[in-house]
Amino acid sequence: MAGVGLQALDPATIMAAEDCVDAALAGLDRGEAVTLPSVDDPQLWPAFDDTRVKLFAASQTGKPASRYGISR
Repeated sequence: MAGVGLQALDPATIMAAEDCVDAALAGLDRGEAVTLPSVDDPQLWPAFDDTRVKLFAASQTGKPASRYGISR
């Protein structure tokens, strides 16, 4: 994580470099455009990417969201 020293992380959350490389290469061999070596559910990335696209599109209105009650 950016800005967090390695010593502040739980050692159980740190993947060995060899495992990370092997998993990433296996993902590339499978045709994955994005590899997330520690993520078991392969549907999480498409769901995240779809939400990212929707969030970007929703932010392009040029006006405050209706929930803020600001109309001009």
